[in-house]
Amino acid sequence: MHFTRIAVLLVALGSVHSSGSEALAQNQTDSLSPLIPLGVPFRLRIEQVEWDGDPLPTIHSAAHGLVGDRVLFVGGKTSGLHNFDCDPDENFPAKDFNRSLMVIDLATRETFSRPLSDADSVLSPAQIAALSSINTLTKEFDGQLISVGGYGIDENGDYVTFAGLRVIDIAGAIDWVLGDPAPLSDHIRFHQSPKGAPSDFFTICGGILIKNGDEYWSCLGHDFQGGYTECGPIGTTQVYTKSIRRFSLDTDLPDSPPIFIGETADPPSWARRRDLNVLPATVPEGLGAVALGGVFTLEDGVWTAPIVVDPEGGMTMRDPEARGTLRQGFNVYDSARLSFWSESRGENWFIAFGGLGYQVLWEGQLIENSSIPYSNEVLAVRYVPESDRWSQHLIGASYPTSTDSAGNVYYHGTETFTLTTVDQQNHQIDLDALTEETTIAYLYGGIIAGGQGVRNFPETFASNQLFRVVFEPGAGCPADFDASGEVDISDLASLLETWGEVLDGIPQDLNRDRFVNSADLGALISAWGLCSE
Repeated sequence: MHFTRIAVLLVALGSVHSSGSEALAQNQTDSLSPLIPLGVPFRLRIEQVEWDGDPLPTIHSAAHGLVGDRVLFVGGKTSGLHNFDCDPDENFPAKDFNRSLMVIDLATRETFSRPLSDADSVLSPAQIAALSSINTLTKEFDGQLISVGGYGIDENGDYVTFAGLRVIDIAGAIDWVLGDPAPLSDHIRFHQSPKGAPSDFFTICGGILIKNGDEYWSCLGHDFQGGYTECGPIGTTQVYTKSIRRFSLDTDLPDSPPIFIGETADPPSWARRRDLNVLPATVPEGLGAVALGGVFTLEDGVWTAPIVVDPEGGMTMRDPEARGTLRQGFNVYDSARLSFWSESRGENWFIAFGGLGYQVLWEGQLIENSSIPYSNEVLAVRYVPESDRWSQHLIGASYPTSTDSAGNVYYHGTETFTLTTVDQQNHQIDLDALTEETTIAYLYGGIIAGGQGVRNFPETFASNQLFRVVFEPGAGCPADFDASGEVDISDLASLLETWGEVLDGIPQDLNRDRFVNSADLGALISAWGLCSE
């Protein structure tokens, strides 16, 4: 994607179209931070993988883990976004829950599945129901798939958020799918709330599970009991956790119970969030996390100000209306995501690949829309922990454009799986270590929409599309503000137009001191001419 100089100015200034003040009042803040084009010290490219093997399964919202070239999917949903009717059985039909283990071999291009109800699984109906749930909190580590909670239909036919923790040996489960005669139950351990923890400690869906050192953190989410209906909360309860729940596991001894470490003592009202992106982060006190966006406020709007989680699980949020607070409206829903840390720059970079947002690019304009439409664009959020500085960037990357037979553009990213292929053992991807073009992840499945949803609600499906994410180090040509391939008079004009004190992250501030001045002018002149590849 190339940004013209006019588009650069429009995006940097903010949205040029709004759906109305009544919609704005629903969100956490009435205004949003500028979306800065480019200005990122790397480039990302999304390429669709041409698949010439077995048919790929359609799936989203599943627990998943990657070992070698094989991906395991547990639970999840095989249709699109849920319906919005009065009948829970129509909104979340039983047939749409995945009740098999699915395996994709990325090397041999083969796919496999085996039903959990197979007699050789030696699993109880209650265990099968829990494994078939959606929106679990899931994390893969050291060959184990850790899965918490999830929403689904229990063995009695009731819609519930499941209570419990599952520890799955990924290689053993894959072997079972491929025909190993040993029972599947040999490779899965089921645990209830740890000693000393509340009974609902693992009763969560719609949150994010991350690993921080020796601890696992269940971040935010909610406990929804009963069938989902748009005709009133009859027979249902919904409790947001508003909490970071911390526990540890000895994955070398999967039979050993989880150990309770703690949870948020006084959950703040601004942590009432679910279906969001929570990413490992470097914070002022050490290693923690950052929660971006999420839904819903009490007025059914989106959350805009990020939450910073310290190494002890404590949450803080800046005054949403204060100068310098990030107010995000773009890609606020659970999507494919990556987290980078650059020690040399002292910066986190959080990447959200498409999905849903209150703010989207529509027909070349940045608009705000209370329907929370779909997006194909990639958002990068920069966070400097030492100075608590934030900026958000549209980096010129998006999912490849594809259409249905009627010409409707497909939109990707929502509930999409991120299969990281580079080392993340040190909490985040080391940005400084990526010195050449590298495939850093695959993006698979999720919810695909046959339209953006700005004017009409589009038809949605579970996706079976596979993409690779290619990382290119360096910003390319930082002084080429309009991405024309050369630094020329238009870039000089753009720099002069932004002369003086500027917002953090503006591309024309080449030395990042929040002033566009003679230092930046000198850098631009020294880069004059064609950009080198």
